Amino acid sequence: MIPSEYLDLVKKLNTHAHAYYSLDAPEISDFDYDILYKKLVDFEENNPAKVDALSPTQRVGDKLLEGFESFQHPSKLPSLSNVFNDEELEAFVERVEKGLNGKKATFTVEPKIDGLAIALHYKEGRLVVGATRGDGSRGELVTSNIKTIKSLPLILNKAVDMEVRGEVFIRKSVFKSLEADFANPRNAAAGSIRQLDPSVTAKRRLDVFLYQGIGMNEPTHDRVLRAVSALGLPVNKDVLMCVSVSEIKKAIRHIIEKRDDYDWEIDGAVIKVNECAYQDALGYTIKAPRWATAYKFPTEQVVTRLNDIEIQVGRTGVLTPVAKLEPVRVTGVMVSNATLHNMDEIGRKGVKIGDDVVVQRAGEVIPEVVRVEQTYETSELFFMPLDCPSCSATVHHEDGDVRYYCVNMMCPAQVKGRLEHFVARKAMDIDGFGKQLVDQLVDLGLVQDLADIYYVTREQLLDLDRMGETSADNILKALEDSKTKSLSKFLFGLGIPFVGERSAEIIVESFPSLDKILMVSKEKLLDLYDIGDTIAESFLTTIQSPEFIRLLRRFLDAGIKAEHVEGEIESDIFSGQTFLITGTLSQFSRTQAQDEVKKRGGKILSSVSKNLDVLLVGDKPGSKVGKAVKLNESGATIQIMDESLFEALIKE
Repeated sequence: MIPSEYLDLVKKLNTHAHAYYSLDAPEISDFDYDILYKKLVDFEENNPAKVDALSPTQRVGDKLLEGFESFQHPSKLPSLSNVFNDEELEAFVERVEKGLNGKKATFTVEPKIDGLAIALHYKEGRLVVGATRGDGSRGELVTSNIKTIKSLPLILNKAVDMEVRGEVFIRKSVFKSLEADFANPRNAAAGSIRQLDPSVTAKRRLDVFLYQGIGMNEPTHDRVLRAVSALGLPVNKDVLMCVSVSEIKKAIRHIIEKRDDYDWEIDGAVIKVNECAYQDALGYTIKAPRWATAYKFPTEQVVTRLNDIEIQVGRTGVLTPVAKLEPVRVTGVMVSNATLHNMDEIGRKGVKIGDDVVVQRAGEVIPEVVRVEQTYETSELFFMPLDCPSCSATVHHEDGDVRYYCVNMMCPAQVKGRLEHFVARKAMDIDGFGKQLVDQLVDLGLVQDLADIYYVTREQLLDLDRMGETSADNILKALEDSKTKSLSKFLFGLGIPFVGERSAEIIVESFPSLDKILMVSKEKLLDLYDIGDTIAESFLTTIQSPEFIRLLRRFLDAGIKAEHVEGEIESDIFSGQTFLITGTLSQFSRTQAQDEVKKRGGKILSSVSKNLDVLLVGDKPGSKVGKAVKLNESGATIQIMDESLFEALIKE
């Protein structure tokens, strides 16, 4: 075979692969394909310098990667807002029509694939970039792994420059061979796309559906999907057109009915305004498009056997009973553990070891035991152990308190929990410090308190399992970078009981240095908005203890700066005002709305009091509105603000 014949064979095999993997319409038999593929392999083995980058053999991903570069998306990859019932769906459609000044939009409804969002960039029709969604602005560059997806063309039918976005997933039929290693198909897809060894990714047989083409000159979303498909890209064909709320509901029911028939996991349906001009007119909130939403399916409940109850020790020493279940699939995830919360809950629900229990995934994330379905004569009562299962210290319990806890601060389970909290994104955000690394460092005795991580050496890291030189260097760099994190993040990361992220910010705003914090009195703490007696007592007890002083000294010796960083102020329209948010906002998450207030000079409270200036009210606000009204009747001046006014103010 001469080189030109080889290149023709590459094109021919790619065409057949597209027909097989994307169109589900094979043009030749597997036997005939294998014969052609063998001819290709023979040529490449004899002519390694002439191997074409688009050859199907290059999808096996034989080059080991050292790590992933970050990739800045040209435009943000937003997440979707959610609706959970017909009433919320109707409210979404009403908001769309209101945003279009009464104009009627049409809608598309399509299955929401439970996978990993990705962005692909083609240059002159050739795939040049594949990146994960990441935080929406910056993702991981995973081009080598993306190229292992056989249903994805490396070269398009036209030599165009474009970006397409979609969802990487693993088919249910493929996942059957991976169930021993992953909890669910989505975890398998996410773990596979982030493999440093692309040959492992190739073996996982990932798949992809594209659902968006950026900048395509088409009038409607359904036309965009047809144009994307015409380029040879895989698109989910089960997209339904709707002109009314009733038709959207019917389309959602259609998808729910077909859920078990799909060869991929779905966790809802995506509703989009079809007209691209209307999408542009509606625009985006900080987080999500106003022209699209996800209808999340109801929580699934299943019955399974409770085989045992084990104790999990948290970072504060609290002992939590965990149900060990006969493995059962719940909303696409194989569940074998579920929380039982505490002994009071076990007693209230009458749970015994050996019972058949109803299990659900709360918020589609944390499995929990809902109730007992069937109990038996052989079922056994559960009693809290007298000694900590992690360190054998005596378990402490006070009358009237639902908590049982281990009082040993050096308990390995507590150290691990505190360390996982300290390195988390909302705290010190130390990249690379996953659970496996935490477990190894504590189990080997290299880390016995939080400050120890700054004294771990490169040699000690290299002695750990699955730790290469590049990974060790990246971890040391992340540790060094974390030394300049803000004082509020450092304070939150210390895991002081009852001191959450917002409490840490409030304390630091008034006492903007470690010296001032260490000198604070209970009276001064109680003068702060939202700092009550419980937080103040816990905070002072912790920071005044000899253990804390010793720990803090070690942090400072390691080079921790922990300085107060003023938040960026965009305007002063809320300067000196205090806000409280109640109910569900349609255009903002609670955190986003709070950030908007703070960026404009305002402060956030967590309860209604005479110190409150503005109560921002969303849907289903609860009792806070009534409390504000009563305070106003007694002479307070709390402004009760709706979301539309709030949105108008922050846009000024």
